[in-house]
Amino acid sequence: MDFGVTFPARVGDFELVELAERLGYRQAWFYDSQMIYSDVYATMALAAHKTSTIRLGTGVAVPTTRLAPTIAHSIATINQLAPGRVELGVGTGNTARLTMGLRPISLTRMKKEVRLIQTLLAGETGTLQEEGEEHAVRFLHPHRSYINLKDPVTVSISALGPKTLAYCGSESDGHITWGIDPDGLRAARAIIDDAAHKRGKSPDDVPSRCFFPTALLSPGETTATPRIMSLVAPFIMNFLHVQVEWGSALLPPIPAVAEWVERYKKYAAGLPAETRHLTLHEGHIIYPREDEAEFIVPELAEVVAIIGQPDEVIARIHALEDAGLSHFAFQVMDDDPVRQMTDFAEKVMAKY
Repeated sequence: MDFGVTFPARVGDFELVELAERLGYRQAWFYDSQMIYSDVYATMALAAHKTSTIRLGTGVAVPTTRLAPTIAHSIATINQLAPGRVELGVGTGNTARLTMGLRPISLTRMKKEVRLIQTLLAGETGTLQEEGEEHAVRFLHPHRSYINLKDPVTVSISALGPKTLAYCGSESDGHITWGIDPDGLRAARAIIDDAAHKRGKSPDDVPSRCFFPTALLSPGETTATPRIMSLVAPFIMNFLHVQVEWGSALLPPIPAVAEWVERYKKYAAGLPAETRHLTLHEGHIIYPREDEAEFIVPELAEVVAIIGQPDEVIARIHALEDAGLSHFAFQVMDDDPVRQMTDFAEKVMAKY
């Protein structure tokens, strides 16, 4: 099992990425959401400059927030700084578009955008379709040290639904998902593996990587311990935001917390419609707002995060590995990130 760590992209956090490398994490991921976090590529550039072995990935870039040639150019620029240790995770969009009042893009649109990105990263000429016109595009100076096309860039797809999973297995280098359970992962892998086989690829060519909210309990702590609830609170709110924006179209219903979900939906419905997209995602995976405090409860925490003593967490990761997981990335919060990263490295990774 590879282990990684996931950050909301903040341009000054390169020291945390340096620490992750020293602690033995194989990859650092950075959320790309322009209305919430720092620019993901500026953040990755500083991390690349300060590190030498850890892989760096977007989690995930969203076409249309930047033109496809711009996304390809940006990741190829990071590849110049960190040759061969760069991954471009791509998705249809959650907060990157929702915070601007836009819905995620269609799978059809994403396929077109990713195809152009892959073409350009291969050093070939592609077709840009914008503003009702088509134009040939290619990088004009790939051998002048502005960008790096010699070392391959892994292009992975954030995939949850069956059509996107099949596309992921057929056309990408990796599968990205969030907080999945073993049964869900087995089902996803069946679709990915079948699509890979049909394309003449090995399923091993499309490994599954997952981001997990994770909290390690110290002796005497429980889920309800204030430290743990503080760590998990941003993930509770992320879960509820997703329930409002996507409903059961993205996540299957969870009966144990159905009442809490309905309560939050009623709360969100009372927000002014014209600015709801601004209010709803304030604090997204960073902090809960004061008006959301009533939803920070252990029942939701147990659903949205892996919480337990180190041995319990290790057992849960083994179950995920048995289901087909290749890379486990835990999400770091602002609450003492050095302790979180160090504890996980020493108490989970070192004993795995």
